[in-house]
Amino acid sequence: MKRDSQLFFQEIKKDLTHYGELRLELLKLGAYEKAGKLFSVLSYTLILLTLIFFLTLFLFLALGFFLSEWLHSTGVGFSIVAILYVILVGGVVAFKNKIRRLILNALLEVLMNDDDDDDTPPATNKPHDNNPTQADPAQQAAS
Repeated sequence: MKRDSQLFFQEIKKDLTHYGELRLELLKLGAYEKAGKLFSVLSYTLILLTLIFFLTLFLFLALGFFLSEWLHSTGVGFSIVAILYVILVGGVVAFKNKIRRLILNALLEVLMNDDDDDDTPPATNKPHDNNPTQADPAQQAAS
């Protein structure tokens, strides 16, 4: 009897140890997935910001040349563009906290979102209807 209980507790100990190891592995995989999502979002954001930077740069250069031609003065045209840049930077500094909160919320949404992107179909409470010609049982009961 004592030997059976020792064997039983050894099996329980082995199972609990195995369970703990599996749980730790699951936590590691979850952390890797979250880190991968974060890295992909940050990479995408960096690429997007780089493209927006160059777009803004070329638009302001074009505006500077346009204003230079229109005002017949290169200095005045590019000075107006410089003033627009200062206003833009001032707006970013003025709304610093709102911008930070927006970025933080976006990152937290990515990290907290547990959806599997579109790998699985949405869950419904209605059973699959393999025979569309057959009427719904609820409709048959109502008839």
